Amino acid sequence: MNDGTLKVRPITAAQPQAHAKFSITASIDGFPITVEVEGKADALRGMIDRLKAIGAQPPQVQTPAQSEPTKAAGVPKCPVHNSPMKEGRRGFFCPKKVGDGYCKEVA
Repeated sequence: MNDGTLKVRPITAAQPQAHAKFSITASIDGFPITVEVEGKADALRGMIDRLKAIGAQPPQVQTPAQSEPTKAAGVPKCPVHNSPMKEGRRGFFCPKKVGDGYCKEVA
């Protein structure tokens, strides 16, 4: 007997589930490598474990202090005013006012 309802499986149920894609950067014996893994998080964990087993090392992350030296560490002080100098186009200069002009000390 037909009651007017269709017995159809939704199309979305037949579509394959999307897998995540992971990219792992490491080095083996000093050589940089990139490995791409597709699947679930278990696949990612498995690949990391296998890379560790063959001696792969994660990349060294540089902090801003390592990648760019700070200017504050090398800033000279004005010998007259004992204040930090500022960096200009031609080097460091004292920004303190003296009379109607500026301090003439430079480094």
